[in-house]
Amino acid sequence: MLDYLYDGSFSGYLTTLFYAYPLKEEVRIYKELTYSPSLLTTSKYITTEEDKSERVYQSILTKLSYSTLDNLYNIYLSDEVESETLGLKYIKLCYHYGDDINLAKNNDIIRTVDLTCKRVWKEVHRFYGFVRFKEIGPLTFYAAIEPNHNILPLMMGHFKKRFSDQNFIIHDQKRHCAMIYNQQEIYISYLSIEDSHQLAKAEIRDNFEELFKTYYKATTIAERKNPRLQNSWMPKRYYKHLVELD
Repeated sequence: MLDYLYDGSFSGYLTTLFYAYPLKEEVRIYKELTYSPSLLTTSKYITTEEDKSERVYQSILTKLSYSTLDNLYNIYLSDEVESETLGLKYIKLCYHYGDDINLAKNNDIIRTVDLTCKRVWKEVHRFYGFVRFKEIGPLTFYAAIEPNHNILPLMMGHFKKRFSDQNFIIHDQKRHCAMIYNQQEIYISYLSIEDSHQLAKAEIRDNFEELFKTYYKATTIAERKNPRLQNSWMPKRYYKHLVELD
């Protein structure tokens, strides 16, 4: 068995697919940063090549569909076990049978892909409501999150449109990266651990957070609390960054 490692970027993943696709032996794909070596497998690092990445990208668009490419991107953003290897199996299946294989919902690979994409987007929609900002400078706001999946790229359009008149940073503390918007452009940048700590500590004291906590407590009806229902909509793993639950 052969393990292919890549740098974690989508271009790197597409390059790895380029080299893994024609191989007859079983290949698994992992991010180099999170890979755990095994005595039973051989590992090989695949260097990102933009021309190979572009060839794979255009091939999926023209020979399959945008929907299939979108599914592959969601699989890449998923942090589930063996997700990158699932993407390889999915692309092989689509090229072998054609793009209509996506309609075969009884196929194990197609079903797993659908469920993976749904879990990624379910978390995206949750964080549309779970992000809590604090002011760290004049018209500059900061929020920390720790999602299960790498969802920042999927959230950029929503938050840029919603908060277009202010600067903001949404910090994924689990992956040490942040979505940054300066009222002109929006981008994702990786942060050092030191920068992450400094951002988390930065704050301008205002009354809004305390007002929100007071509002939350005042509108809560103790007799109608339903922790089981609340946890189904707002799992406990998100509580850490919800100021009203401090």
